[in-house]
Amino acid sequence: MNWVRAIAGVLVLWSSTAWGATLTWNANSDTDLAGYRVYQCSKTPCTKTSGTASPVATLGKVTSFNIGTPAVTTYYFTTAYDFANNESNSSSYVTFTAAGSPPPPTLEAVSLTVVGNPATGPWGVSATTTNTQDVMANVFLDGKFHHVENLAPYSFPGDNGTTVTTALFGNGTHTVEFVFYLQNTTTEIGRHSVTVTEGSTSTSTSTSTLPKVSLTVVGNPATGPWGVSATTTNTQDVMAKVFLDGVLHHVENLAPYSFPGDNGTTLTPGLFGKGWHTVQFVFYLQNTTTEIGRASVIVLQGT
Repeated sequence: MNWVRAIAGVLVLWSSTAWGATLTWNANSDTDLAGYRVYQCSKTPCTKTSGTASPVATLGKVTSFNIGTPAVTTYYFTTAYDFANNESNSSSYVTFTAAGSPPPPTLEAVSLTVVGNPATGPWGVSATTTNTQDVMANVFLDGKFHHVENLAPYSFPGDNGTTVTTALFGNGTHTVEFVFYLQNTTTEIGRHSVTVTEGSTSTSTSTSTLPKVSLTVVGNPATGPWGVSATTTNTQDVMAKVFLDGVLHHVENLAPYSFPGDNGTTLTPGLFGKGWHTVQFVFYLQNTTTEIGRASVIVLQGT
C-alpha cells in the first residue's frame, strides 16, 4: 500500500434528517486496497496513537459511513487497509457536535519557558496559562504521555512545589507539550509545545538561536474557507513540512509557505470539517533534516 496517499481527506456532511450525519472521504487509488476503518474519540487529540480512539466500523471499498446522531460531541477519523491487513496512518479528524451542545471554549494562551541549559546540562520546561480557573495539564515528551500536572508550578519533568526540577533525557532533539484542561474534565483550554536540543554537537542548534517562525490565519474560519501563511526570519534556502491535526499534509519548498496551498503568489484557502484544527509548520534547511524553527496555530472552523 502507498501510505503517502492512504487517505487524502475527510469531510462531515451534516444531515437534518433522522438518519443523522454521514462521514465521507476521498477514495484511495492503491491497487491492493481492501477497504477503510472508521474510529471515534471522546476527546482530542484523536489519532491511532493518541490512546483515545476506538474502532467503529471496518468497511469495504466505500467512501462514506453514517454515524447516526451521537448524544455528545464526538471526533472521527479514518484509515485505509490492504489485503495483508496493513493499515495507513490516521486521516485528519472531524467533529460531530450534538444538537444543544455548548460551543467549544475559547482557548487560553499557554506559554512555555525552557529552564536550565540543554546544551551543557540538565534542563526542564515551565508552563503557564492565562486561564484563572482550576486547571490541570497532561504533559508529553516526544509525543508520549509523561505525567499529569494538577497544581502550579506546571513543570516538566517535575517540580519541588516551588520551582522546576531539571534532568537529562538523551542527546538530540526533544519536544515537550503541555495540554491544559479544566480540572477533572476533558474540556481543553489550551496547549503549546517547545522543541529543545539536548547536548552540543556540530550539527545541532540550540533552541535559543532558532529563527523565528510566524503563522497568520487567512480568511474567516467561522464563516468560510481559511488557510495559514507562514514566514521565517531565516534567510537561507529552507523548506517546511506542514501538518494538519498531527498528520503530514504536504512539503513547502518555496515561498509563500502556505496551508493548504498557494498559487505561487498568494495562499489558496479551503475547508477541513467543522471543529478545532491544528496546523503546524516545521522548517528545515533545504533537503536536510536540520530543523531551523517551528510554530503551530489552533483554528476553530465553523461557529
